[in-house]
Amino acid sequence: MTNLEALQSQTEYSNDNLLEKILLDNGLTASATYAAGNSKDIDLCAASLYFTLAAHPEFRDGSTSIKYNAVQLIAMARAILQKYGLDEPTVDGAAIW
Repeated sequence: MTNLEALQSQTEYSNDNLLEKILLDNGLTASATYAAGNSKDIDLCAASLYFTLAAHPEFRDGSTSIKYNAVQLIAMARAILQKYGLDEPTVDGAAIW
């Protein structure tokens, strides 16, 4: 399994470009082999993904509709950060979520 596949396993979201960007932003190579030793890194990537998706607007195209539950996504991201004793991302000292 690659790092990209490990991140994909934590979500139904399928935009490979966003997933790869999040991995790169966190210092991981998408195509590198996932190892249990970097599970924290993948979890933190998932938290970043959840925060990003929480800000996505509802999308409608014909009969297709995609809407994310921002409250649930933020709660999931916060739980991951708390698991590792980390704080939420901030802007000028105030949590952005």
